[in-house]
Amino acid sequence: MNGTESVNQDVRLFSRKRMELTGIEEVESFTENSIEMRSSLGPLSVEGEGLKIERFSTEKGELLINGKIDSIWYYSSETNEKRGFFSRFMK
Repeated sequence: MNGTESVNQDVRLFSRKRMELTGIEEVESFTENSIEMRSSLGPLSVEGEGLKIERFSTEKGELLINGKIDSIWYYSSETNEKRGFFSRFMK
């Protein structure tokens, strides 16, 4: 990527039952309770119950998840430490 390109990775959550993500490069693993993926901004995971991948477009980088969504975690690329979605607001 050159210096003029921007990196996008968006998350949309609907009633904790459906999640749409963009900027997803790869789904690394998934179970009914956890989906691990790599986005354009680094690794992240979604945790919950009865999770299902309804659609994943590698060309567009779009992922649609259905199920009971409890949390989304971004990982620090330097330490591989889990950081909650809202952790930056709680400092």
